Amino acid sequence: CAASRQATCVAGCIPVPWLCDGEQQCPDGTDEQCGCECCSVPSVCGAKKVQCPGTHHCIPHWELCDRHQDCEDGWDEEGCPQQPCLPGQWQCRNRVCIMAEWKCNGIDDCGDSSDEDVCAPCPRGMVRCDEGKCILESLMCNDEDDCLDGTDEPSTCGESHGAAGHCPCGWGRGGATELFCVMSPLHFCSARVDIRSGDLYWLAFPHLFCPRTHVPCRDGTECVAQEYMCDGEKDCADGSDEDGCAQLCDTPGRSHSSYPCGLGACLNASLVCDGRQDCADGSDEGGNCSVPCQRSCIHLCYPSPQGPRCWCDSGYRLAEDGLSCTDINECLEQGKGACSQMCLNVPGSYSCGCFPGYLLEPNFHDCKLTGPEPKLLVAIQSEVLSYGLRSGHEEVLLTTDKDRVVFSLDYDLVERKVFWMDLATESIRWQDLDSSKKGTLVKGVRSDCIAVDWLGRNLYWTDGAAGRVLATRLGAAWRGIPEYTVVMDEDLEQPHSLVLQPLAGLLYWSEVGSHPRLMEATMDGSRRHVLLSQGLGWPTALALDLPTWRIFWLDEKLGSINSARLDGTGVKVLHLAWVQSPFAAAVCEGQLYWSERKTWSVQQVDKSSGKNRTVLLKRHGQPHGLQVPTWGSPEPCCASSAGPPTLHGPAI
Repeated sequence: CAASRQATCVAGCIPVPWLCDGEQQCPDGTDEQCGCECCSVPSVCGAKKVQCPGTHHCIPHWELCDRHQDCEDGWDEEGCPQQPCLPGQWQCRNRVCIMAEWKCNGIDDCGDSSDEDVCAPCPRGMVRCDEGKCILESLMCNDEDDCLDGTDEPSTCGESHGAAGHCPCGWGRGGATELFCVMSPLHFCSARVDIRSGDLYWLAFPHLFCPRTHVPCRDGTECVAQEYMCDGEKDCADGSDEDGCAQLCDTPGRSHSSYPCGLGACLNASLVCDGRQDCADGSDEGGNCSVPCQRSCIHLCYPSPQGPRCWCDSGYRLAEDGLSCTDINECLEQGKGACSQMCLNVPGSYSCGCFPGYLLEPNFHDCKLTGPEPKLLVAIQSEVLSYGLRSGHEEVLLTTDKDRVVFSLDYDLVERKVFWMDLATESIRWQDLDSSKKGTLVKGVRSDCIAVDWLGRNLYWTDGAAGRVLATRLGAAWRGIPEYTVVMDEDLEQPHSLVLQPLAGLLYWSEVGSHPRLMEATMDGSRRHVLLSQGLGWPTALALDLPTWRIFWLDEKLGSINSARLDGTGVKVLHLAWVQSPFAAAVCEGQLYWSERKTWSVQQVDKSSGKNRTVLLKRHGQPHGLQVPTWGSPEPCCASSAGPPTLHGPAI
């Protein structure tokens, strides 16, 4: 047997990870007799855990010498030094020991926030909440709880008592609790109510630096994505992202009876030349307002300071002749911004529709799933949680051994089984959610991503190290010999994320090698072609949104949320600062969900705009795989266009 990778048993050699995994592979059971020498188990624990000798059981570093026996044989409490924590560890206020480098990492590793409370001051222009995180100073006293504990909205907001003093760098006052003044072209200072004391204080800081994909707001306190400029919504607190947008009065989404004021605002044409100054600069009055309308306008004629002009009803655009009006096809110009699923253009307007299984919301734009509440399945450490996307109800669906991490997961719509990758034992396991039966599908595999073909009854996975995509039958039962088929193993450079479209017989995957790309092929590995190969950094988390016929991916290197049509066209990129270390993604209705390993959280944003970010879950453990299954057995209405791969004996 290969000493580093295999162990010897009576019947031959078995992989080392199969030792002490709770399942007997050797006829005499010696692979489960973990007191013997052959059961020297290699480390399967991550960087933040240690392994109990002779087992697969992992414990956090802070459970070493905590006066509590966590390893079965008590090894974690043997030979402990007299000092409370080991070298390289730091003791929390609650006497828990954590690794020293975890202090001030933005995560409550202690459980009592003491590892974050002692941190250095927040970056300039930001203040720290009691809970530990830093927020922009401009978010204080804005009548919204930006700190989870609400400490940015103390009862003293709206008062100006305390050490106000004088403006040390110039002049300016902006409200009862806020003063701004200019120091230099690159600096400004502001006065805010202190979160803890309620006193007024000054903070001077340099002009905010924004990344290449963002622009600064006028007050210099925050950056917004370039895509949000002049989109009709105020994303800057001071609204400066919507200033100077006069030239966009006739862009999709705005009224086509708008008059551009000189300073940038768009004014309804009916308010022009009405004797009242509606534009801040008065540019809507005077001039040639008194000249009567005598033009042969097809729709309407309004006076203006520039003389009479023709205007069009809503849903129409003024033609080049300046007299007639042409219909606006909102479905084409606004894209998916017009309707979330189906869009029908009619003269002067449009209407939205939904696919079967969805119901049009009262806003006549969004489509909502009918039937039971959609739920998000999330793998967090050794558990799989169910999270209600409308109620927020949480439920633990399954729990594995503490030393086993549920990595990538997927769900079988037909038999209501959850499948997941177990890296500790290099196996793909399953559990029935109705009967709690569980088992092992295949062993001897290692993958970052698995995907279930509920129609063809196969399970696919990627092997990035070997550069392969493989598959096995969902009904396979582990008999000691790996049974799987290599679907693709040529010209693949580190395949990573994988998603399936069973009804069309297609699979999509990302490659994160030296030349990252998004690929498509039929489920038997044929008819392979490149969807995208430009503008990619490290596309890690893929998700299909079939109602809009788009594929979404999160790019860890570029920090972006991206999407494209399933033919590779219509690419849309949103650069967002909170995309840091995404692992898996899913789309449901109008929202995109993804797991963030760096911040140990599951988040959601509007899939079209990237706005309205919400942290749904944050646990003391890394989230990995997630899915939004459709509960209940599906009724396949058409067959796969390219049948499943032929699965037989073990692949070589």
